[in-house]
Amino acid sequence: MEKPKQYCHVCQQEVDYSSRYPRYVCHDCREHMTDEEGRPVDFFNVAMFGHGCQGAYKDTGESYTSTICYIQGIPCVAAEHHFGGIVVEGV
Repeated sequence: MEKPKQYCHVCQQEVDYSSRYPRYVCHDCREHMTDEEGRPVDFFNVAMFGHGCQGAYKDTGESYTSTICYIQGIPCVAAEHHFGGIVVEGV
């Protein structure tokens, strides 16, 4: 039986199938995350074992207090991935 196909929520590039995260964005699109005003942001785990989700501005490293980001104007949300790491999905 063939696995279902899944596509990045932003660019529609084919990604690995995930029933848990049906709207996740690909790695390439994650490189373009910004805040509402277009300032680049990134997200990371707070704890060493892949727990929590914290944002920071890429240009200064200062804390970004929201989990909402935008990729090509599309609103997305960052969250702790089920097995650690960060997942970003379209809302």
